[in-house]
Amino acid sequence: MNPLNSQQVRELIRVVDQTREVEITCSECRDAVGEYLERRLAGLPIDAALERVEHHFTLCPECREEFEALKKVLNATG
Repeated sequence: MNPLNSQQVRELIRVVDQTREVEITCSECRDAVGEYLERRLAGLPIDAALERVEHHFTLCPECREEFEALKKVLNATG
């Protein structure tokens, strides 16, 4: 096993620092991302459950990338 470089250590610390007691999984995020994006685009408030989706994006680059791609598609077709 290779030791972590300084950038990897900083990213790990950032993620641990932002982790909450209750987090959603990537699967739960994918299930709710459509509703989250619809509410954001409509300017509607984000409730506590959907706020977890938003927070998940700060911790998960894969889900954040999927969200950004979906947002671009919807913005291009809207």
